[in-house]
Order: sequence, then structure tokens, then C-alpha cells
Amino acid sequence: MPKFSTPLLDIHEEKGASLGEFANWKMPIDYGDMLGEALATRSKMTVFDISHLTRIIVEGEDSKKFVNWIVAKNIAKLAPGWMIAPTAMLNENAGFVDDVAVYCLENGKYMIVGNAINKEKDLEWLSAHSSGFNVKIRDITEETAMIALQGPKSPSLAAEVVSGIEDLAPLQILATTKSDFGEILVASKSGWTGEPGFEFIGSPETIGKLLRHFLDKGATPAGLGARDILRIEMGFCLYGEDIDENVTPIEARYWVFSWKKKEEYIGKDALHRKIVEGVDLLRVGFEAKARMPIPRHRAKIRVDGREIGYVTSSTFSPVLKKVVGMGYVKASHAIFNVRVNVDVRGRLYQVTLKDFPFVKPKTG
Repeated sequence: MPKFSTPLLDIHEEKGASLGEFANWKMPIDYGDMLGEALATRSKMTVFDISHLTRIIVEGEDSKKFVNWIVAKNIAKLAPGWMIAPTAMLNENAGFVDDVAVYCLENGKYMIVGNAINKEKDLEWLSAHSSGFNVKIRDITEETAMIALQGPKSPSLAAEVVSGIEDLAPLQILATTKSDFGEILVASKSGWTGEPGFEFIGSPETIGKLLRHFLDKGATPAGLGARDILRIEMGFCLYGEDIDENVTPIEARYWVFSWKKKEEYIGKDALHRKIVEGVDLLRVGFEAKARMPIPRHRAKIRVDGREIGYVTSSTFSPVLKKVVGMGYVKASHAIFNVRVNVDVRGRLYQVTLKDFPFVKPKTG
């Protein structure tokens, strides 16, 4: 049984969602047509419940110095009303503790949003490295809810409920702002689909009212299944599938770090060694040449019978009408537009190595 449930569960049950467990959370997986939900995000607008994501407040006299030490991008000049995403907390070997977003809510107060699967680890990591810093760390995940309104038609609907949101630049936020449904802790121009969109964090009561309003105004409800399709189409990583503590941003080709503009952060020395010494594996994308099953995690990638890598994530793209995915191959074989084979239950299927994204959004 999942340990946690989205606080918006009653709304999903009313809408006929297929509920399932993800990262120890009971969440809506789909509403009967995850491919249609993904297409609606690309062409119209959808709304996702993403309350499972970890939300941690860091505040205090040394909060800027502390967060800048913990994450790999430079947040020294991050002003109130802005966020940085994605960045990452790295371990001493430059592996991913988590990939995160950092919001500057006000001077001396930040919010870190990370993956659901890493909540306890993130809290422990922040606490373990806070010695010597005058900061307070507070988990607000279970006392808040979070939704994402995504798609090319989302700006006009978002503007109906939050004044000024239509004028936000990408990664700009409104902190502690009013709406017709109550106070919203954060409204941001952001998302994880590649499409224009907005994310909202607040009390379950306020966010529940906001979710109902978006649904009543024509937003298609979408679950985590569609969200996974959309992020794979964009080449975005999922923690535990495509990245973990043993993978660095160099191998993942995931540019979540600052280099010359930031002197020190946890993992920087190890990143430097990776750049100097080189890496054995690199993350690449692949597209199917013909109809094929969706490969499972760790399915082998081969060339002329020789194993050169493995799959981490894959899906059927309803936009491209073919299987796409990503994985790691030997650096010597990370050559785009070269055809290789994926081993699916003992049968080889031809795919072409590609760079990301697979789908280029028409807007935003």
C-alpha cells in the first residue's frame, strides 16, 4: 500500500481516474486514454496533479550561501520572483542525489522541489550538510498540493484566475499571490512537458478549487502516464530510471550545473575529473525504424551482436506514432543517426540513435 495519497484524491475519483502507486504515492495514472492525454497537452491544454513532488523550504540568514553550496547551478544572483530549473544536488562523486528546482520566494527564503522518491533522502542530505549554516529546513510536501496546467491554450485560462501570470517570463514566479480561490503560495511559468504552462502550489483546499475550475473550463485531466510520455518525447530524465547516485551530469548530458561562474559546490571537483578523464557511457535517444514493442528498463542495445549499452526509458510517442526512448551507450558508439538494435525479450529490433528532443513543441 502507498504510504501517501494526493490530497486531491476525491477529485480524481469523481473524474474516473485509474489510480496507482508511484514513488510510494497513490496518484492518478491516467483517465482511460494516456496517449490522448499526451496529445491534448501538445495541442490544447491539460491539468496534472503533481502533489507527489517533494517540497522543502530553506530559510534563514545563511540560506542563499547554503543553497548555493548544495546545488550545482549558481543561485547567488537568483532574485525573489524567479526560479532555476533544472539543477541538481550532487554527491561528492558528482552523482545525482536528486535533480531539483530552486525557487526564491523572498530574500532569505527558498523552496527546493525534488522527486517524490527522494523526499527522505533529500531532507537527510540537506540536514547533514547544514552544519555551520544558520538555516531552517522544513518539509511542506504533505501540507500543500501542486498542479500543472500545460499546453498551448493554458496561458489564457491561467490568466483568468491569477492576475499578472500571463506576463511572466519562463521560470518567473509569483509568490504568495491571491486568486479567486484563495492564496497561492507559488504560481510559476514552468512545467515538465516542453509546452507552455504553469505550476501552482498552495493549500490542498485552494489548489483543489483551482483544479476543479480548470477542469470546468475545459482542461483535460491528465495522469502521470501521459506526463511520462511527454517527458520522454522531450528527452527529460526521470530519477531512478535515467539518473541516480552513480550517474553524473556528464554521462547523462544533463546540463544542471554551473562551471566557470561558480567557484564551489558539492561535487564540482569530481565533475572536473570526469571532464578531464572522459566518460565510458553517454546518454542518447533512439527512435524505432518500424513497429516494435516498448523496451523494458535495462534492455540491451547491440551493434552487430556486440553489447554497447542499455535502455533506461522508452514509450510510444503518439505524435511521432513510433517507439522512442533513451539509454546509455559506450561513448565510442554515441553517434547520432547510426542504426543499432535493441534486444526485446530475445528479439532484435532496429532503432536509430538520436539527440533530444524527439518532438519540438510548436509554441513556447
